[in-house]
Amino acid sequence: MVFLLLACIACQSRKEPIARLQEQLSRDSVALSRIEREYPEGIKTNFDWCDSMLQYVPAEEVNGYFQTLNLAQAYLRQFNEMLPVMRHDLSYTRQQLVHLQNDLDTHYLNDSLAEIYLADETAVADTLHHRILYFEDRLSSQDRELKALRKTISKAVSR
Repeated sequence: MVFLLLACIACQSRKEPIARLQEQLSRDSVALSRIEREYPEGIKTNFDWCDSMLQYVPAEEVNGYFQTLNLAQAYLRQFNEMLPVMRHDLSYTRQQLVHLQNDLDTHYLNDSLAEIYLADETAVADTLHHRILYFEDRLSSQDRELKALRKTISKAVSR
């Protein structure tokens, strides 16, 4: 009876890190969808508007605006290049965690080998998490910068 109780406790303790990682991936998936929905289109729209209005801005002010525009364009390009990679990593890591849990449940893997695999999946999930935080920070910042630039250009053009 004690053996069964210990086995049950061990089984639960093995499931907990996998469940936490799956929750993290779910939150990251939601965050990535939100970033994708909130920022790229608005950044592109404001970028295009600002870029098209530079011809009407006094020449001495134009160079100052280019840095903001170039930075926004670079972050947006970087996000668009990394988006398929991040989606793939989310999907693949979720799948790997399901397989890992199944292998633990069927005793196909022992605990020490499962910990190695879990550490690998945790590293991928943590990298993905930090990429999402990075893009959240950069794109929200660029969105604010372009909105401010749009107001500044509007004032400069109306003088």
